[in-house]
Amino acid sequence: MKQKRKGRTPRTKAALLPLPAALARNISIEYHLALAAMRSGNGTHDTMVALMRALYMTYFMLEAPVQADDLAFLLDIEAILQKSIEAAAQGQGWFVSDEYLTFIERLLLRLDTLVGGVPSYRYREAWARLDCFVKSSEVSPLPGSRLLHTWQ
Repeated sequence: MKQKRKGRTPRTKAALLPLPAALARNISIEYHLALAAMRSGNGTHDTMVALMRALYMTYFMLEAPVQADDLAFLLDIEAILQKSIEAAAQGQGWFVSDEYLTFIERLLLRLDTLVGGVPSYRYREAWARLDCFVKSSEVSPLPGSRLLHTWQ
């Protein structure tokens, strides 16, 4: 006699497929527009939040355990964004220094690949993990983060 497994509901076909291409494109555009605004010196608190969200969504969508080189890259991006946040807090405006733009571009290209290729359930799980992080008192979800405090 076949026993039923308890606990987990089987995933639907839609959950196993990638996000629809139009949705993946819209998600990508949001993050690339945020970078364009920061690049042009027209960034805002909201555009920085979008870049931080891109960083953490990338982390949450990567296969666990996250490879050491991927984690090091994400930690570098987090430090770059933190420098931008600190500069904005000192009245220098919301921007990413030219020397670091290629790092952010690489992050967004990696995120584009993930959003367009992971099963949609993984994207939804990443959003749920991001939501839990935002509601927590943690400074960063990245293991080994060098951030010392949160910002508003």
